[in-house]
Amino acid sequence: MTIVETLGPLMGAWKGVNRLRLLPTDEYRQTAATATVSVTGGRFVTVAYTWSEEDKPQDGMMLIGEDGAVWVDSWHTPDTWMQFSREPGTDGTDGGIVRLAGVYEKEWGWRIHLDPATAKITMHNVPPGHPPYQAVEISLAV
Repeated sequence: MTIVETLGPLMGAWKGVNRLRLLPTDEYRQTAATATVSVTGGRFVTVAYTWSEEDKPQDGMMLIGEDGAVWVDSWHTPDTWMQFSREPGTDGTDGGIVRLAGVYEKEWGWRIHLDPATAKITMHNVPPGHPPYQAVEISLAV
């Protein structure tokens, strides 16, 4: 399936909840979220979303293609964008979940998973020498 077909169930405008934690031992902080998912240029998917941190509005956007993505977020990546490669699922296929992998600070990893079946976007921090942990979960509903 193409990226447009895979993420087809997410197309449209959504409201939901954003959950954020900085460390795996921290409690999640929860705020309202919105997202709009659309086709761009016929072969790409754009995911634009909003959330807040300490009552300050935040927003982000992903442009996702067959091989990877670029991501910007006013809080996570305020001065630049991150580039991501697209990874297959653990069973050798995407399994419906789009998995993106990027690197920041030269040694740290960041993973973004988009699951059309559950309407969730999760983001995972990968500290050097430690296992990944979920840092962000955006749960969407129409």
